[in-house]
Amino acid sequence: MRVIVLYILFFCILEATNIRWYSNYDKALIEAKKQNKNLMIFVMKKDSNMAKDIFVNIFQDKQIAEFINKNYVSVVSIYEYKNSYPIELFYTSEFPALFFVSNTDESFIVKPLFGVIKKDEVKNSLKIFQHTKIE
Repeated sequence: MRVIVLYILFFCILEATNIRWYSNYDKALIEAKKQNKNLMIFVMKKDSNMAKDIFVNIFQDKQIAEFINKNYVSVVSIYEYKNSYPIELFYTSEFPALFFVSNTDESFIVKPLFGVIKKDEVKNSLKIFQHTKIE
């Protein structure tokens, strides 16, 4: 898991704007409650090329990263390390998966995204809940 997290951090360092990721769901939930932000949870399989593409093509987008940092506390979890997030709340058999979750009751605030995730889908999910224009 540390290799994946280091890989993600490496890509984040290359860009001026990046999403601040937590690797521990419980710590992220505490921080989300403290900051009164909701959670964005990205669950991926170890060594997933689709997940790497999402990090490069979607999460490195400056506008998306700024919006997510402003409105969400973000968590990245590796499916094979089931103790990194509450699998019973966010069970899926399709990966990668992207969940947008309330910080108060951990319920979905918008429909989760699964598999091949497109930039427009992420933008639509973000603006549906926030009622904010993201171009």
